[in-house]
Amino acid sequence: MKKNVIFLLIAFATLNLTARTPAGGMDPGPAVFAKATGTKVSPLVEAKFKKQYGPIVNVSWKIIEDVSIATFNEDGIQRDVYYYNDGETFGFGKPVAKDALPKVVSESLNKRFGEGIFLAVYEFKTSESPTRYYVRVMTPRHTVIASATEFGDITVYQKQKIK
Repeated sequence: MKKNVIFLLIAFATLNLTARTPAGGMDPGPAVFAKATGTKVSPLVEAKFKKQYGPIVNVSWKIIEDVSIATFNEDGIQRDVYYYNDGETFGFGKPVAKDALPKVVSESLNKRFGEGIFLAVYEFKTSESPTRYYVRVMTPRHTVIASATEFGDITVYQKQKIK
């Protein structure tokens, strides 16, 4: 269950990045991976966010699979904080440039998807597991959503053939 939630959340995040990031006029393909089930966050989660980041931060909320996602800008960088319903922090995420990836991650992704165009890269951290880098890659034949751990281990979550 937890892996499915993580996949839905990250797919949502990379979908949002792809929608906002120009891809050289290329269509990333059909992609409705995760739908927000609401934007009305619980008062407990909202209070936790305000306590952590201050009441004047301009934040937008999405709720997916009982996880509330706060999206805001800090020092000009988009940041996402993921909360469980009880107000506990689930994880942190942010879009990153492909060039900013750790060397081992970059080498691993280039080896696996060398001919691909990286449409979106998203860093996701939790206290329970290694940092993961989620990518949306367009190869000559497929659109792929994959992740790499900070150690370079790659997992492919979705692969769609380009028509």
